[in-house]
Amino acid sequence: MVSRFKTIALLVAVLVSAAAFAQTDKESKPKKQIDFGIEGMIGLSCGSQTLGINVGGPSLKFKINKFKIGVGCFPSLIIVDDKAFPKLAVSPIVEYKNVMLITPYYGYDAKDKAIWTFGLGYKFY
Repeated sequence: MVSRFKTIALLVAVLVSAAAFAQTDKESKPKKQIDFGIEGMIGLSCGSQTLGINVGGPSLKFKINKFKIGVGCFPSLIIVDDKAFPKLAVSPIVEYKNVMLITPYYGYDAKDKAIWTFGLGYKFY
């Protein structure tokens, strides 16, 4: 009877220590619950007699391998006919690492001509 008791006690001790070891192993690898950061972009784009200085605004991007493809809003300062004024642009975005290809669309000018520019942006955070 004592031998049977020792065997059961040894088996319980092994199971408890294995469970305790498994718990400490999981606790040593903390899981990232929330990822927080600030991401910004500055870009320069030009088109037909138009120069745009763009900063990154809200965007929606889909990650495909190392590329991100999406659309975003760019608060911008555009220079048309030697006059600078602020304007909000909407642009498709192709991003690779920290470089972005942008094509901001600013709407229509006084002559009912669409204002498009093409350029590059740099993402920092």
